[in-house]
Amino acid sequence: MRPMISQTGHAAAISTAPADAGRPDSILVREARGGDAGAYGELVRRYQDRVYTLIYGLVQNHDDALDLSQDVFVRAHRSLNQFREEAVFYTWLYRIALNACIDFNRRKRRSVEPFSLDGDLLSDVGFEPSDRRPSSQPERALENKELGRLLRRAIAGLPEPLRVAVVLHDIEGLQQKEIAALLNCPIGTVKSRIQRGRCELRLKLLPFVEVDR
Repeated sequence: MRPMISQTGHAAAISTAPADAGRPDSILVREARGGDAGAYGELVRRYQDRVYTLIYGLVQNHDDALDLSQDVFVRAHRSLNQFREEAVFYTWLYRIALNACIDFNRRKRRSVEPFSLDGDLLSDVGFEPSDRRPSSQPERALENKELGRLLRRAIAGLPEPLRVAVVLHDIEGLQQKEIAALLNCPIGTVKSRIQRGRCELRLKLLPFVEVDR
């Protein structure tokens, strides 16, 4: 079983019992406010993977991402009384996670470790997406691995506002309006940051693209 993050901040085993997927987040939040640990545990199960993926993309270190993920759910649990029920829970939760990442990156810089990249992002900067078929040639697999390493390094070198926008949109798969809500900025600003981030990635990777052609 994979480790799960509990509201107390400790790792626990994910239960093999089926998740109660039919209950709205707002109901679970209301019950969690009333002291129902099981209700908050369900919210953790629903969003722990998405929160971890977001944080991993921004801090690029497994141990740091796990620690921050645990901290985010602890902070969220302590702040449940501040959640407005007309809001979307995961947007509120993502904002907590994003702020935690920004604070973390301001305090210290970490070396880059691998994280999952969408093939579309490789295409956007001029590379062919990874071929994951079993019949793929070993040489191509090694080449794709190197391209991923170069792209991760390039993303890490982006200014923070551009890196956040690119990770949220091109790796996390959030829509521009969702990112705008998370960052509390106009959707036009989000679109501009994504475009500028992609442009900087192309410039950083252009020498490697030209060598590959």
